[in-house]
Amino acid sequence: MLLTFYLLFIGLHVSEGCTLENRGQIQSITAHTGGSVPLPCYCTDLHTTPETFSWKKDNTNTFEEVSSESGQYRNRVQLVNGHSPGNLSLLISHLTEEDGGDYWCTVNDSYIIIKLTVKGCPLENWGKLLSITAHTGWSVLLPCYCTDLHNKPEGFSWKKYDRHRDKWDEISIESGQYRNRVQLVNGHSPGNLSLLISHLTEEDGGLYICADRDEDRRRAESKEE
Repeated sequence: MLLTFYLLFIGLHVSEGCTLENRGQIQSITAHTGGSVPLPCYCTDLHTTPETFSWKKDNTNTFEEVSSESGQYRNRVQLVNGHSPGNLSLLISHLTEEDGGDYWCTVNDSYIIIKLTVKGCPLENWGKLLSITAHTGWSVLLPCYCTDLHNKPEGFSWKKYDRHRDKWDEISIESGQYRNRVQLVNGHSPGNLSLLISHLTEEDGGLYICADRDEDRRRAESKEE
C-alpha cells in the first residue's frame, strides 16, 4: 500500500515590539495660531502595535499628559495613524501660543522630542496712528495686518472710541449703526484683518482700533495701574 505524506511548513516571526523612528532625536516644527499641526512619531515597522505609549508636554518642572479629555487640549488633539498601528502621530488643532513647547512621544524606554513653536499675530504698524479720509455714501477700507499673513490671531476685534462715554464700542455687523455695513476682507489670508465699511455717514468718522486679544489685555492692565 502506497502512503503519501504531507509536510506543512510554518514560518514564525516574532516581533521585537515598537522601535521608534529617530528615537532619542529632537525635531523642530513651527506652526501658526489658529491652525493645526501634526507631531510625527512612528514605529520603524508601521504594522507594529506598541503595548503602551504616551504623548506628554514638558512644562519645565512637570510633564503634562496630552489628552483630548482634559486640560488645555480638550477636544483639540487626536491620533492620525491612518489605520497603521505603528503610526503614533498626534494632531493638535486650533493652536494657541500656549501650545508651544517640548512634546515627548514615549514608547517603553525610548522617546522622541518635538520642539513646537507657535507663532502669534504681531500687528503691522502696531501702536501707530493712521489717518484716512473718505466721503459720505462711499466705502472705506481700514487696514490691519499680522506681520505674517499666514498667521491667524487667537482673537481680535475692531472697536470705535465713543468720546462722550470715554469707552471703546465693539463693531458688529449684527447690531448698532454698522448693521449690514461692515465686513472683513481678508482675501483668504488669515492674517489680513482689514475692515470694510460701506455707505459711510458722518457719524462713522472717529477713532478706530484693531486689537488682538493680548492688546485688549494690555490696555485693561494699563487702566488698572
